[in-house]
Amino acid sequence: MSEDDRTVRILRTIPDEPPAPSRIDIPRTMDEGRRRRRARRWSGGVALAAVTAVAAGGGTVAVAALRPSSEPAPVVSPSPSTVAAAPAPAVPRDCTVKLLPTGDIKKATVSSGDPSGHYLTGRVYPPKLEVYTVIWKDGVLQNRPSMPGDDGAWGDINSSGVAVGYSFTKGEEQRAYVSTGSTVTPLRGGRATANAINDAGTIAGTLGDPYEGTPATWAAPGANPVRLRLPSGFRTGEAKAIDEDGTVIGTVAKRNTESTGYLWLPNGKARLMPLPEVEGVKATYFWPESVSSGWVYGRAVRDSPDGGSRTFATYRYNIAANEYEELDIPLGPLTLGAANGWVLATTGHFEPIIIAGEKAVPLPFYNKMKEYVTSAFSADGKVAAGYTTDTTASDPVANRPLMWTCR
Repeated sequence: MSEDDRTVRILRTIPDEPPAPSRIDIPRTMDEGRRRRRARRWSGGVALAAVTAVAAGGGTVAVAALRPSSEPAPVVSPSPSTVAAAPAPAVPRDCTVKLLPTGDIKKATVSSGDPSGHYLTGRVYPPKLEVYTVIWKDGVLQNRPSMPGDDGAWGDINSSGVAVGYSFTKGEEQRAYVSTGSTVTPLRGGRATANAINDAGTIAGTLGDPYEGTPATWAAPGANPVRLRLPSGFRTGEAKAIDEDGTVIGTVAKRNTESTGYLWLPNGKARLMPLPEVEGVKATYFWPESVSSGWVYGRAVRDSPDGGSRTFATYRYNIAANEYEELDIPLGPLTLGAANGWVLATTGHFEPIIIAGEKAVPLPFYNKMKEYVTSAFSADGKVAAGYTTDTTASDPVANRPLMWTCR
């Protein structure tokens, strides 16, 4: 196994009572953010949205069933089908948290979700056994086969229940897979990763070795991959996510440099994402994390002149307007957007939060646990999912898979 393979494997390993109150003073944090950052525009554009906070009302813990259900295998839709978000209230209300069922296995994570809010994917960690992949529908564990290979993870799932991801072969090579219900089959292209799928069934991922690959798309689960063009002077790239209109977001890198954001548009054009400012200084890179309804969410990175430190700021970028909007509250990865403009992420204290316009709603804690990763957000903003990362007396990393629902 190469050093790059080891790095990828390490990066993929994630180090019942009323919900506990949030520990972070969100209003003060956002006020400080507004004082530090003012609305500013440049080539590429930036508009700053003022944000204040409101506490989430109530919250309960639901008891989940422990047995998987059997259902007919989902059918891949042959035509595009965007999940339309229903008109949303001004802010999420009455949010509750639920532990997702995993049989008798406690340790598990959530890796992705679909736009409709019905499907979630995850990984479970049986004691002394290999990790295996799972899929939930409406909070119920499904009777679907795990991904072959080692250390598998579903990177995305669409509203038809078609999931894509990748694992490692015995020879420590990455292989991309698709699950369409009762079967899991490899994608064409050899060594590859599959990172995203939209409701039209188009898959985005990468061909080749880790950190040396070429971005690619598959028009359907059984199609041959099509390599995406890299800009002049750049030698590697990765396709990270795909919007419902076919826009692919990802990163590209030159030799011996880190990657920065790039867009492959449905009309065949492609362009580098402009670099916003971090504390008044142009960023060194922009790292896109997700895309929803024409908005890209991610982090701007500014390296200090001596290279000894890094500063981050969270932005969303309007593809059509070519403008950035900075979020006032510091957020950790992964930042996810809903079609109605709501934003799901975690605070600097690893607490789950939804930002809705000028308000921020802390999501309820599960079982007094205090540290979270968010990994799925429905198009209407009413379903979120993620997992805990607390350290307990019996578990150095107590991963518990969770689903939040709001009105």
